[in-house]
Amino acid sequence: MRNTFGVFTEIAEHPLAGDPAKLGTFTIPDPLADAQYDTFRKMKTLYGREKWLIGSSQISIFEAAWYLRGLEQFMMDLALEPDYAGALMDKVMQFPLGAARQHAALGADMIWFGDDISGQQGMTLSPTMWRAFLKPRYAALFAATKQAKPDVKIAYHSCGNCAAILDDLVELGLDVLNPLQPLAINPFEIKKRYGQRLALFGGLCVQHVMPYGTPEEVRAAVHRLKTECGTGGGYILAPAHHIQADTPLANIRAFYEEGLRTNWN
Repeated sequence: MRNTFGVFTEIAEHPLAGDPAKLGTFTIPDPLADAQYDTFRKMKTLYGREKWLIGSSQISIFEAAWYLRGLEQFMMDLALEPDYAGALMDKVMQFPLGAARQHAALGADMIWFGDDISGQQGMTLSPTMWRAFLKPRYAALFAATKQAKPDVKIAYHSCGNCAAILDDLVELGLDVLNPLQPLAINPFEIKKRYGQRLALFGGLCVQHVMPYGTPEEVRAAVHRLKTECGTGGGYILAPAHHIQADTPLANIRAFYEEGLRTNWN
């Protein structure tokens, strides 16, 4: 989809929309196809001695299911056709599961799972429904990943406010939470509550501060994140999402310059 500043990717169609019988003939891509890991191998050769290597298994379950089915229809499936919804999720999760195992075998330091299961006002689906459908499946993904490489770290991405299920994710063995979208969830409160149990990744506002703030406001926001979320370690400074094309270069420069200063606390 084109806009004033460039192109933004959107879903054009949902392959499993309509007849539920389509699921029977739907085949997921092969997570063991070797060529798709060539880039990871290249990065490991180039940077493996000095950089943290991350294997991506994002769009893990919920998002993969509704991308295929359509969001409104899949939400109806969860409520009215739970067996179908479960079968769809069980099928699609085999790709991130296989990819996580492959990345772990190749020496990844961290595996990044993710599903946007919340909006700015709270969860997209109720915590009760999340615990019924998604918690056991994330438990399986996390456990299989740790079994493949016991020292690997597990990261999870969800935009929005997913505070209602953070205790559950910690229980499942989550190590790193991303992205701490500050207009949805307070990074400083999350640091106070979970700073001893989770590493936090993100926190810099890309909805207001980065595109519309001044360089001085960007520097102040970055400094506060470093000072408060960085206290005691366990914090990865980063924007809360991709920096968008309408962000002034001066603000991007201010982010990097302040981020690289040594005064973390």
